[in-house]
Amino acid sequence: MSEDNIAFLQSLYRYLLDEYNRLNLLKSDLERSIETLKALSKSSEESIGPLILPISTFISLFVEAAKAREVLVLMGGNVYAKMGPEEALKQMKERLEEVNEGIREVSNNLAKVQIELENAQRMVRRAR
Repeated sequence: MSEDNIAFLQSLYRYLLDEYNRLNLLKSDLERSIETLKALSKSSEESIGPLILPISTFISLFVEAAKAREVLVLMGGNVYAKMGPEEALKQMKERLEEVNEGIREVSNNLAKVQIELENAQRMVRRAR
C-alpha cells in the first residue's frame, strides 16, 4: 500500500464519519418528531399547550393553546404533504427505520475502512 492509498482511506473514513454524524442528527430529529406526533394524536380534538413553535433558527412562537388535526410533513425537495397526526407518525416511523438501517450500514463500513487503514499503515511502516 502506498501513501496515496492511505490518504484515500483516511478521506473515506472522514466522509463516513461525517455521514454517521449526519444520520444520528437526523435520527434525533425524527425521534423528537415522533414524540410530538404521539402527543398530537392523543389530543387531536382538544387544545394542547402551551407550545413553543420554532419558526426559524432565530425565532420561535410561544402559543398558549393549539388544535392540530393536520400537520405538514416534509417529503423532500421542499415538498410538504398535509396529513393527520396518525399518518404523519407512520411516515416518521418508516423514515426512522430507514435512518437506523443507514446508521448500521455506515457503522459497518466505518469498521471495515478502519481495519483497512490500520493494515495499510502497518504495511507502510514495515516497508520503511
